[in-house]
Amino acid sequence: EQWVRSRRVHAGKGKRALAAELRTKGVDDEVIAGALEGIDAGAERVRAEELVERKLRREMLVDGDDAKVMRRLVGMLARRGYSQSMAVAVVGDALAAERERRRV
Repeated sequence: EQWVRSRRVHAGKGKRALAAELRTKGVDDEVIAGALEGIDAGAERVRAEELVERKLRREMLVDGDDAKVMRRLVGMLARRGYSQSMAVAVVGDALAAERERRRV
């Protein structure tokens, strides 16, 4: 559980990526399930939002680039083990908020 907490905080990994890492290390599925049950969807979404916000600050947002930025950020979250639906929702919300922030 401590390893899972550390990897989630420092590497920004989602549940799926953490489970895959533990499986490659030979950890039993029951132990993996027990270690991951402490991560709720709300906490996972908050961590995904933090990762996207940090990346989005460095992005140049040019009109018409939303699809490219969306693809990059969703891909980044997917590689870290976040679900497709969560990644699309988080990136969409963050992109809209960042566009609004930059207008002001």
